[in-house]
Amino acid sequence: MNRPLLTPATSEIGIDRADSEAIQSQIARQIREFVLSGRLRPQARLPSTRSMAEDLKVARATVVEAYEQLLSEGYIEARKGSGTRVAAELPEALLNSSPARLSMGKPHREKGREPAKPFRSGLVDWEHFPHDEWGRLLGRFWRNPPIAMLEHNDAFGWLPLREAIARHLYEWRGISCEASEVIMTAGGMDAFDLINRSIFKAGDRIWMEEPGYPTARRVFSMGGVKAVAVPVDREGIMVVKGRERAGNARGAFVTPARQYPTGVTMPLSRRLELLDWADEAKAIIIEDDYDSEYRYVGRPLPALMSLDRKARVIYSGSFSKVFSPLLRLGYIVVPKSLAERFRAERLAHGAPPSLMAQPALCEFMTSGTFAIHIRRMRRIYAARREALIEALEGSTRFTIDASPSGLMLLLRVKLDENDDEIVAKLARAGLEAQSLSSHYTGRQREQGLLLSFAGFTDKELRAAAKRLVEILL
Repeated sequence: MNRPLLTPATSEIGIDRADSEAIQSQIARQIREFVLSGRLRPQARLPSTRSMAEDLKVARATVVEAYEQLLSEGYIEARKGSGTRVAAELPEALLNSSPARLSMGKPHREKGREPAKPFRSGLVDWEHFPHDEWGRLLGRFWRNPPIAMLEHNDAFGWLPLREAIARHLYEWRGISCEASEVIMTAGGMDAFDLINRSIFKAGDRIWMEEPGYPTARRVFSMGGVKAVAVPVDREGIMVVKGRERAGNARGAFVTPARQYPTGVTMPLSRRLELLDWADEAKAIIIEDDYDSEYRYVGRPLPALMSLDRKARVIYSGSFSKVFSPLLRLGYIVVPKSLAERFRAERLAHGAPPSLMAQPALCEFMTSGTFAIHIRRMRRIYAARREALIEALEGSTRFTIDASPSGLMLLLRVKLDENDDEIVAKLARAGLEAQSLSSHYTGRQREQGLLLSFAGFTDKELRAAAKRLVEILL
Protein backbone atom coordinates (compact mmCIF):
# COMPACT_ATOMS: atom_id res chain seq x y z
CA MET A 1 0.00 0.00 0.00
CA ASN A 2 1.34 3.44 -0.92
CA ARG A 3 1.88 5.79 1.97
CA PRO A 4 -0.62 8.68 2.32
CA LEU A 5 0.25 11.71 0.25
CA LEU A 6 0.34 15.20 1.66
CA THR A 7 -3.00 16.95 1.40
CA PRO A 8 -3.19 20.02 -0.88
CA ALA A 9 -2.94 22.22 2.19
CA THR A 10 -0.16 20.43 4.06
CA SER A 11 1.89 20.12 0.88
CA GLU A 12 2.40 23.88 1.14
CA ILE A 13 4.03 23.74 4.57
CA GLY A 14 7.36 25.52 4.48
CA ILE A 15 10.26 25.41 6.93
CA ASP A 16 12.46 28.45 7.53
CA ARG A 17 15.57 27.16 9.30
CA ALA A 18 16.85 30.70 9.81
CA ASP A 19 13.73 31.67 11.75
CA SER A 20 13.98 31.90 15.54
CA GLU A 21 10.66 30.04 15.79
CA ALA A 22 11.24 26.34 16.52
CA ILE A 23 10.63 24.06 13.52
CA GLN A 24 7.96 22.05 15.33
CA SER A 25 6.15 25.31 16.15
CA GLN A 26 6.33 26.37 12.49
CA ILE A 27 4.70 23.09 11.43
CA ALA A 28 2.00 23.27 14.12
CA ARG A 29 1.25 26.93 13.36
CA GLN A 30 0.78 26.33 9.64
CA ILE A 31 -1.48 23.30 10.13
CA ARG A 32 -3.49 25.28 12.71
CA GLU A 33 -3.92 28.11 10.19
CA PHE A 34 -5.07 25.64 7.50
CA VAL A 35 -7.74 24.35 9.91
CA LEU A 36 -8.87 27.83 10.95
CA SER A 37 -9.09 29.00 7.35
CA GLY A 38 -11.14 25.96 6.34
CA ARG A 39 -8.52 24.59 3.97
CA LEU A 40 -8.30 21.52 6.18
CA ARG A 41 -11.82 20.38 7.03
CA PRO A 42 -12.90 18.26 10.02
CA GLN A 43 -11.84 14.61 9.61
CA ALA A 44 -9.35 15.45 6.85
CA ARG A 45 -6.56 12.90 7.08
CA LEU A 46 -3.06 14.15 7.85
CA PRO A 47 0.14 12.48 6.66
CA SER A 48 1.91 10.13 9.06
CA THR A 49 4.69 11.69 11.11
CA ARG A 50 7.22 9.63 9.19
CA SER A 51 6.04 10.69 5.72
CA MET A 52 5.76 14.36 6.69
CA ALA A 53 9.23 14.28 8.22
CA GLU A 54 10.61 12.81 4.99
CA ASP A 55 8.89 15.41 2.84
CA LEU A 56 9.99 18.33 5.03
CA LYS A 57 13.45 16.82 5.61
CA VAL A 58 13.22 17.16 9.38
CA ALA A 59 13.53 14.70 12.26
CA ARG A 60 10.46 12.58 12.85
CA ALA A 61 10.49 13.66 16.51
CA THR A 62 9.99 17.24 15.32
CA VAL A 63 6.78 16.34 13.47
CA VAL A 64 5.65 14.16 16.40
CA GLU A 65 5.97 17.16 18.72
CA ALA A 66 4.03 19.38 16.31
CA TYR A 67 1.23 16.79 16.18
CA GLU A 68 1.30 16.41 19.98
CA GLN A 69 0.88 20.17 20.34
CA LEU A 70 -2.10 20.23 17.95
CA LEU A 71 -3.56 17.18 19.70
CA SER A 72 -3.39 18.92 23.10
CA GLU A 73 -5.04 22.02 21.62
CA GLY A 74 -7.91 19.97 20.18
CA TYR A 75 -7.21 20.62 16.49
CA ILE A 76 -6.44 17.02 15.57
CA GLU A 77 -7.23 13.53 16.87
CA ALA A 78 -5.47 10.22 16.56
CA ARG A 79 -7.33 6.93 16.46
CA LYS A 80 -5.90 3.47 16.18
CA GLY A 81 -6.33 2.16 12.66
CA SER A 82 -7.44 5.45 11.11
CA GLY A 83 -4.33 7.58 11.51
CA THR A 84 -4.25 11.25 12.43
CA ARG A 85 -7.10 13.49 11.31
CA VAL A 86 -8.43 16.99 11.86
CA ALA A 87 -10.75 16.87 14.88
CA ALA A 88 -14.33 15.94 14.00
CA GLU A 89 -15.87 18.52 16.30
CA LEU A 90 -14.10 21.84 16.24
CA PRO A 91 -15.77 24.50 18.41
CA GLU A 92 -17.73 27.01 16.35
CA ALA A 93 -15.90 29.86 18.05
CA LEU A 94 -12.58 28.38 16.97
CA LEU A 95 -13.67 28.07 13.35
CA ASN A 96 -14.73 31.73 13.38
CA SER A 97 -11.50 32.94 14.95
CA SER A 98 -8.49 34.24 13.12
CA PRO A 99 -5.06 32.94 14.13
CA ALA A 100 -4.15 36.41 15.41
CA ARG A 101 -6.84 36.18 18.06
CA LEU A 102 -5.52 32.89 19.47
CA SER A 103 -2.98 34.48 21.78
CA MET A 104 -1.91 34.20 25.39
CA GLY A 105 -4.19 37.13 26.22
CA LYS A 106 -7.35 37.03 28.32
CA PRO A 107 -9.74 34.38 26.99
CA HIS A 108 -13.07 35.28 25.45
CA ARG A 109 -16.21 33.39 26.46
CA GLU A 110 -17.66 33.20 22.97
CA LYS A 111 -21.21 32.05 22.39
CA GLY A 112 -21.46 28.60 20.88
CA ARG A 113 -18.11 27.32 22.10
CA GLU A 114 -18.46 23.85 23.56
CA PRO A 115 -16.76 23.24 26.91
CA ALA A 116 -14.08 20.59 27.31
CA LYS A 117 -15.31 17.17 28.36
CA PRO A 118 -14.83 16.52 32.10
CA PHE A 119 -11.62 14.72 33.12
CA ARG A 120 -9.78 15.63 29.90
CA SER A 121 -6.03 15.55 30.50
CA GLY A 122 -3.64 18.36 29.60
CA LEU A 123 -5.97 21.17 30.72
CA VAL A 124 -5.15 23.77 33.36
CA ASP A 125 -7.26 26.51 34.93
CA TRP A 126 -7.07 29.59 32.72
CA GLU A 127 -9.64 31.75 34.49
CA HIS A 128 -7.43 32.55 37.50
CA PHE A 129 -4.31 33.35 35.50
CA PRO A 130 -3.07 36.98 35.88
CA HIS A 131 -3.78 37.84 32.24
CA ASP A 132 -3.46 41.61 32.62
CA GLU A 133 0.00 41.33 34.18
CA TRP A 134 1.15 38.82 31.58
CA GLY A 135 -0.13 40.97 28.72
CA ARG A 136 1.58 44.04 30.19
CA LEU A 137 4.91 42.20 30.37
CA LEU A 138 4.67 40.95 26.78
CA GLY A 139 3.85 44.44 25.58
CA ARG A 140 6.61 46.01 27.61
CA PHE A 141 9.32 43.88 26.00
CA TRP A 142 8.09 43.83 22.42
CA ARG A 143 6.66 47.30 21.78
CA ASN A 144 10.20 48.65 21.80
CA PRO A 145 12.54 45.65 22.17
CA PRO A 146 16.15 46.28 23.20
CA ILE A 147 18.89 45.50 20.70
CA ALA A 148 20.12 42.64 22.90
CA MET A 149 16.84 40.83 22.33
CA LEU A 150 16.77 41.41 18.60
CA GLU A 151 20.34 40.14 18.24
CA HIS A 152 19.89 37.24 20.65
CA ASN A 153 21.55 34.05 19.40
CA ASP A 154 22.25 31.91 22.48
CA ALA A 155 21.26 28.33 21.65
CA PHE A 156 20.45 27.72 25.34
CA GLY A 157 17.88 30.53 25.56
CA TRP A 158 17.50 33.96 27.19
CA LEU A 159 20.21 34.18 29.87
CA PRO A 160 18.23 36.24 32.44
CA LEU A 161 15.42 33.66 32.28
CA ARG A 162 17.86 30.80 32.79
CA GLU A 163 19.26 32.65 35.82
CA ALA A 164 15.73 33.05 37.19
CA ILE A 165 15.04 29.34 36.67
CA ALA A 166 18.28 28.42 38.47
CA ARG A 167 17.20 30.53 41.48
CA HIS A 168 13.71 29.04 41.41
CA LEU A 169 15.05 25.48 41.36
CA TYR A 170 17.33 26.17 44.32
CA GLU A 171 14.52 27.68 46.39
CA TRP A 172 11.75 25.23 45.43
CA ARG A 173 13.50 21.97 44.54
CA GLY A 174 16.85 22.13 46.33
CA ILE A 175 18.85 22.00 43.09
CA SER A 176 22.10 23.94 43.09
CA CYS A 177 22.92 24.84 39.49
CA GLU A 178 24.17 27.71 37.36
CA ALA A 179 22.48 29.38 34.42
CA SER A 180 25.12 27.82 32.13
CA GLU A 181 23.63 24.40 32.96
CA VAL A 182 20.03 25.43 32.15
CA ILE A 183 18.77 24.90 28.58
CA MET A 184 15.43 26.26 27.37
CA THR A 185 13.29 23.81 25.41
CA ALA A 186 10.02 23.92 23.47
CA GLY A 187 8.34 21.59 25.96
CA GLY A 188 8.76 17.96 26.96
CA MET A 189 9.08 16.43 23.51
CA ASP A 190 11.86 18.82 22.55
CA ALA A 191 13.63 18.18 25.87
CA PHE A 192 13.49 14.40 25.51
CA ASP A 193 14.59 14.53 21.88
CA LEU A 194 17.57 16.76 22.72
CA ILE A 195 18.62 14.48 25.59
CA ASN A 196 18.22 11.39 23.43
CA ARG A 197 20.39 12.79 20.63
CA SER A 198 23.01 14.21 23.00
CA ILE A 199 23.45 11.20 25.30
CA PHE A 200 22.40 7.96 23.62
CA LYS A 201 23.33 6.10 20.44
CA ALA A 202 21.92 3.15 18.53
CA GLY A 203 22.09 -0.02 20.60
CA ASP A 204 22.01 1.72 23.98
CA ARG A 205 19.38 0.60 26.47
CA ILE A 206 17.38 2.85 28.76
CA TRP A 207 15.09 1.92 31.64
CA MET A 208 11.51 3.14 31.26
CA GLU A 209 8.90 2.98 34.01
CA GLU A 210 6.17 0.35 33.55
CA PRO A 211 3.51 1.77 33.52
CA GLY A 212 4.97 5.02 32.29
CA TYR A 213 4.76 8.06 30.08
CA PRO A 214 4.03 6.92 26.48
CA THR A 215 5.40 10.08 24.85
CA ALA A 216 8.75 9.76 26.61
CA ARG A 217 8.89 6.08 25.70
CA ARG A 218 8.35 6.90 22.02
CA VAL A 219 11.02 9.59 21.93
CA PHE A 220 13.65 7.59 23.81
CA SER A 221 13.02 4.62 21.50
CA MET A 222 14.14 6.59 18.45
CA GLY A 223 17.53 6.33 16.81
CA GLY A 224 17.97 2.65 17.63
CA VAL A 225 17.84 3.10 21.41
CA LYS A 226 16.07 0.20 23.16
CA ALA A 227 13.54 0.99 25.91
CA VAL A 228 13.57 -1.59 28.70
CA ALA A 229 10.33 -1.77 30.70
CA VAL A 230 11.06 -1.80 34.44
CA PRO A 231 8.08 -2.33 36.77
CA VAL A 232 6.91 0.27 39.27
CA ASP A 233 5.80 -0.56 42.81
CA ARG A 234 4.60 1.63 45.69
CA GLU A 235 8.05 3.28 45.84
CA GLY A 236 8.55 3.96 42.15
CA ILE A 237 10.80 2.23 39.64
CA MET A 238 12.13 -1.09 40.98
CA VAL A 239 15.92 -0.77 40.76
CA VAL A 240 16.38 -4.46 41.58
CA LYS A 241 14.27 -5.42 38.55
CA GLY A 242 16.13 -2.92 36.41
CA ARG A 243 19.46 -4.48 37.37
CA GLU A 244 18.10 -7.93 36.47
CA ARG A 245 16.77 -6.86 33.07
CA ALA A 246 19.48 -4.44 31.95
CA GLY A 247 22.10 -3.81 34.61
CA ASN A 248 24.43 -2.14 32.11
CA ALA A 249 21.80 0.19 30.61
CA ARG A 250 23.03 3.62 29.59
CA GLY A 251 20.16 5.49 31.23
CA ALA A 252 16.88 5.55 33.13
CA PHE A 253 13.82 7.77 32.70
CA VAL A 254 11.95 8.36 35.97
CA THR A 255 9.26 10.57 37.50
CA PRO A 256 10.24 10.42 41.20
CA ALA A 257 8.23 13.33 42.63
CA ARG A 258 4.97 11.88 41.34
CA GLN A 259 5.23 8.77 39.22
CA TYR A 260 3.23 9.02 36.02
CA PRO A 261 0.61 7.58 35.93
CA THR A 262 0.33 5.84 39.34
CA GLY A 263 1.09 8.94 41.44
CA VAL A 264 3.49 7.23 43.89
CA THR A 265 6.40 9.21 45.34
CA MET A 266 9.89 7.72 45.35
CA PRO A 267 11.26 7.69 48.92
CA LEU A 268 14.81 8.63 49.84
CA SER A 269 16.02 5.02 50.12
CA ARG A 270 14.88 4.18 46.56
CA ARG A 271 16.37 7.42 45.22
CA LEU A 272 19.76 6.61 46.74
CA GLU A 273 19.53 3.07 45.37
CA LEU A 274 18.88 4.45 41.89
CA LEU A 275 21.78 6.90 42.15
CA ASP A 276 24.13 4.11 43.31
CA TRP A 277 23.21 2.05 40.24
CA ALA A 278 23.76 5.00 37.90
CA ASP A 279 27.20 5.61 39.39
CA GLU A 280 28.17 1.94 39.05
CA ALA A 281 26.83 1.63 35.49
CA LYS A 282 28.08 5.11 34.44
CA ALA A 283 24.51 5.77 33.35
CA ILE A 284 22.44 8.94 33.07
CA ILE A 285 19.14 9.38 34.93
CA ILE A 286 16.53 11.63 33.31
CA GLU A 287 14.33 13.10 36.05
CA ASP A 288 11.03 14.38 34.66
CA ASP A 289 9.52 16.76 37.23
CA TYR A 290 6.44 17.68 35.23
CA ASP A 291 4.02 18.90 37.94
CA SER A 292 6.04 19.04 41.16
CA GLU A 293 4.69 22.52 42.04
CA TYR A 294 1.31 21.05 42.95
CA ARG A 295 1.85 19.17 46.18
CA TYR A 296 -1.02 19.54 48.65
CA VAL A 297 0.62 18.24 51.82
CA GLY A 298 3.71 20.14 52.94
CA ARG A 299 6.34 21.63 50.66
CA PRO A 300 7.37 20.05 47.36
CA LEU A 301 9.96 17.33 47.97
CA PRO A 302 13.60 18.01 47.02
CA ALA A 303 14.40 16.81 43.53
CA LEU A 304 16.41 13.68 42.81
CA MET A 305 19.03 15.94 41.22
CA SER A 306 19.56 17.67 44.56
CA LEU A 307 20.97 14.38 45.90
CA ASP A 308 23.24 13.76 42.92
CA ARG A 309 26.95 14.12 43.74
CA LYS A 310 28.32 12.25 40.71
CA ALA A 311 26.79 14.32 37.87
CA ARG A 312 24.50 11.48 36.82
CA VAL A 313 21.12 13.28 36.68
CA ILE A 314 19.55 15.44 33.97
CA TYR A 315 16.52 17.34 35.24
CA SER A 316 13.54 18.19 32.99
CA GLY A 317 10.92 20.76 33.93
CA SER A 318 8.02 22.50 32.19
CA PHE A 319 5.83 25.58 32.49
CA SER A 320 2.83 23.89 30.84
CA LYS A 321 1.14 23.02 34.15
CA VAL A 322 1.56 26.58 35.49
CA PHE A 323 0.65 28.49 32.31
CA SER A 324 -0.73 26.33 29.53
CA PRO A 325 0.63 23.74 27.07
CA LEU A 326 0.20 26.51 24.48
CA LEU A 327 3.21 28.37 25.92
CA ARG A 328 5.50 25.56 24.69
CA LEU A 329 8.34 26.41 27.06
CA GLY A 330 10.29 24.09 29.31
CA TYR A 331 13.88 23.55 30.35
CA ILE A 332 16.45 20.95 31.25
CA VAL A 333 19.35 21.16 33.68
CA VAL A 334 22.42 19.19 32.65
CA PRO A 335 25.66 18.46 34.51
CA LYS A 336 28.28 21.07 33.70
CA SER A 337 30.49 18.40 32.08
CA LEU A 338 27.79 17.74 29.46
CA ALA A 339 26.81 21.33 28.66
CA GLU A 340 29.01 21.77 25.59
CA ARG A 341 27.86 18.45 24.15
CA PHE A 342 24.27 19.69 24.40
CA ARG A 343 25.19 23.05 22.88
CA ALA A 344 26.81 21.38 19.87
CA GLU A 345 23.78 19.12 19.39
CA ARG A 346 21.34 22.03 19.65
CA LEU A 347 23.29 24.07 17.08
CA ALA A 348 23.57 21.12 14.70
CA HIS A 349 19.93 20.01 14.80
CA GLY A 350 17.24 22.64 14.87
CA ALA A 351 16.64 26.04 16.38
CA PRO A 352 16.07 26.79 20.08
CA PRO A 353 12.52 27.61 21.24
CA SER A 354 11.02 30.97 20.32
CA LEU A 355 12.34 33.95 22.28
CA MET A 356 8.94 35.66 22.18
CA ALA A 357 7.73 34.80 25.70
CA GLN A 358 11.08 34.28 27.43
CA PRO A 359 11.80 37.87 28.60
CA ALA A 360 8.24 38.27 29.89
CA LEU A 361 8.45 34.93 31.70
CA CYS A 362 11.74 36.04 33.26
CA GLU A 363 10.11 39.18 34.67
CA PHE A 364 7.08 37.13 35.73
CA MET A 365 9.39 34.95 37.84
CA THR A 366 11.73 37.60 39.26
CA SER A 367 8.85 39.89 40.29
CA GLY A 368 7.37 37.19 42.52
CA THR A 369 4.17 36.90 40.45
CA PHE A 370 5.10 33.37 39.42
CA ALA A 371 5.37 32.12 43.02
CA ILE A 372 2.16 33.92 44.01
CA HIS A 373 0.31 32.33 41.09
CA ILE A 374 1.57 28.83 41.97
CA ARG A 375 0.44 29.21 45.59
CA ARG A 376 -2.99 30.49 44.50
CA MET A 377 -3.47 27.64 42.04
CA ARG A 378 -2.29 25.09 44.59
CA ARG A 379 -5.18 26.13 46.85
CA ILE A 380 -7.68 26.04 43.98
CA TYR A 381 -6.53 22.65 42.71
CA ALA A 382 -6.50 21.21 46.23
CA ALA A 383 -10.17 22.20 46.61
CA ARG A 384 -11.04 20.65 43.23
CA ARG A 385 -9.19 17.47 44.10
CA GLU A 386 -11.08 17.23 47.40
CA ALA A 387 -14.43 17.88 45.70
CA LEU A 388 -13.80 15.09 43.20
CA ILE A 389 -12.70 12.63 45.90
CA GLU A 390 -15.80 13.37 47.99
CA ALA A 391 -18.08 12.90 44.99
CA LEU A 392 -16.49 9.54 44.13
CA GLU A 393 -16.30 8.04 47.62
CA GLY A 394 -18.63 5.22 48.56
CA SER A 395 -18.58 3.29 45.29
CA THR A 396 -17.67 -0.41 45.46
CA ARG A 397 -16.70 -0.45 41.77
CA PHE A 398 -13.30 1.13 42.27
CA THR A 399 -10.77 2.32 44.81
CA ILE A 400 -9.30 5.82 44.72
CA ASP A 401 -5.54 6.31 44.62
CA ALA A 402 -5.39 9.93 45.76
CA SER A 403 -1.79 11.05 45.44
CA PRO A 404 -1.01 14.11 47.63
CA SER A 405 0.25 15.90 44.52
CA GLY A 406 -0.43 16.36 40.83
CA LEU A 407 -3.49 17.17 38.74
CA MET A 408 -5.21 13.81 38.36
CA LEU A 409 -6.67 10.91 40.34
CA LEU A 410 -6.29 7.20 39.64
CA LEU A 411 -9.30 4.93 40.06
CA ARG A 412 -8.45 1.22 40.23
CA VAL A 413 -11.54 -0.47 38.80
CA LYS A 414 -13.04 -3.74 40.04
CA LEU A 415 -15.12 -4.69 37.00
CA ASP A 416 -15.02 -7.57 34.53
CA GLU A 417 -14.74 -5.32 31.47
CA ASN A 418 -11.32 -3.83 30.70
CA ASP A 419 -10.56 -0.17 31.25
CA ASP A 420 -10.39 0.66 27.53
CA GLU A 421 -13.99 -0.48 27.18
CA ILE A 422 -14.95 1.64 30.18
CA VAL A 423 -13.21 4.68 28.65
CA ALA A 424 -15.23 4.20 25.45
CA LYS A 425 -18.45 3.90 27.47
CA LEU A 426 -17.63 7.10 29.38
CA ALA A 427 -16.83 8.91 26.13
CA ARG A 428 -20.32 8.16 24.83
CA ALA A 429 -21.64 9.86 27.99
CA GLY A 430 -19.49 12.96 27.47
CA LEU A 431 -16.66 12.07 29.88
CA GLU A 432 -13.03 11.89 28.76
CA ALA A 433 -10.92 9.63 31.00
CA GLN A 434 -7.69 7.79 30.19
CA SER A 435 -7.14 4.08 30.75
CA LEU A 436 -4.32 2.96 33.02
CA SER A 437 -3.65 -0.09 30.85
CA SER A 438 -2.74 2.12 27.86
CA HIS A 439 0.38 3.22 29.78
CA TYR A 440 1.85 -0.30 29.78
CA THR A 441 3.89 -2.04 27.09
CA GLY A 442 3.79 -5.62 28.41
CA ARG A 443 0.92 -8.09 28.60
CA GLN A 444 0.39 -7.76 32.34
CA ARG A 445 -1.60 -4.56 32.70
CA GLU A 446 -3.45 -3.21 35.72
CA GLN A 447 -6.88 -1.73 35.09
CA GLY A 448 -7.77 1.80 36.07
CA LEU A 449 -9.04 5.23 35.05
CA LEU A 450 -7.08 8.48 35.10
CA LEU A 451 -9.21 11.54 35.85
CA SER A 452 -7.75 15.03 35.40
CA PHE A 453 -9.43 17.74 37.48
CA ALA A 454 -7.41 20.92 36.91
CA GLY A 455 -9.50 22.43 34.12
CA PHE A 456 -12.92 22.07 35.76
CA THR A 457 -14.85 23.77 38.57
CA ASP A 458 -15.94 21.99 41.75
CA LYS A 459 -19.53 21.94 40.47
CA GLU A 460 -18.53 20.44 37.10
CA LEU A 461 -16.41 17.78 38.82
CA ARG A 462 -19.18 16.76 41.22
CA ALA A 463 -21.69 16.42 38.37
CA ALA A 464 -19.22 14.46 36.23
CA ALA A 465 -18.32 12.17 39.12
CA LYS A 466 -22.00 11.41 39.68
CA ARG A 467 -22.39 10.43 36.02
CA LEU A 468 -19.28 8.27 36.16
CA VAL A 469 -20.51 6.37 39.23
CA GLU A 470 -23.92 5.79 37.61
CA ILE A 471 -22.30 4.46 34.44
CA LEU A 472 -20.15 2.00 36.39
CA LEU A 473 -23.05 0.60 38.44
